[in-house]
Amino acid sequence: MEPKETTVEAATESLVESVEVAAKPPVTAQETTKPATNSAVSAPEVAPSTTEPSTEVAIPQNTPELTTELWNKITATWEEYFGEGKKSNVTLALTVIAIIPVLIAASTLLEFLDKLPILPSIFELVGFGYSIWFVYRYLLLANTRKELIDTITAWKNKVFG
Repeated sequence: MEPKETTVEAATESLVESVEVAAKPPVTAQETTKPATNSAVSAPEVAPSTTEPSTEVAIPQNTPELTTELWNKITATWEEYFGEGKKSNVTLALTVIAIIPVLIAASTLLEFLDKLPILPSIFELVGFGYSIWFVYRYLLLANTRKELIDTITAWKNKVFG
């Protein structure tokens, strides 16, 4: 015969029986006012939750209609901004997009030329000389300023119509 354990843990283990306890859902005010139903015939009702409402988003079953509606909105917005008679907007957008690579290439070329030893000094000298000539030719006298304004106006009318 084996000796029995005399510890407190052993004593409590021998006294504890496993008991299953089924938790009953809390009774709400709606359930107390309902008439009694035959539980053998109907399934038990689940009590409404008192916690936060569900945040699930239901996907509509009519997705083809939703897709066509979305597509119609997109095309309407496109027509509003770039529709008939508004082709200048498209031209402007394409011009801006086309200028970006040109500016990048020009910047790269100027950085390369700036690293050459003598060319930056020559470029500065040419720019200074051209600035002096432009001021003398177009800005000193009133009649030459008028000629410059007329030339700019003619060029602007030729480009923009």
